[in-house]
Amino acid sequence: MKNTRDKLGRILGLVVKAFILASVVAVILPVAQYAHSLSDEEYIVWLVRLIWVLMLTVGVLAVQLLVGFLIKKRHD
Repeated sequence: MKNTRDKLGRILGLVVKAFILASVVAVILPVAQYAHSLSDEEYIVWLVRLIWVLMLTVGVLAVQLLVGFLIKKRHD
């Protein structure tokens, strides 16, 4: 039972990381063609969106690390 729960936790963690990575790639991938065609106002909006996605990625990773650390510390 514990093995199954551990595997589900790892799979869920991988799914979350894959979703965040896909979000970042979806924003960054078309950057070369997309950024050149934007006006200054549109570029600022795009840049804010990019920063938001990157901050979200770092935040989720930090929360996962903190939760993992707390769980490990609690088991010890």
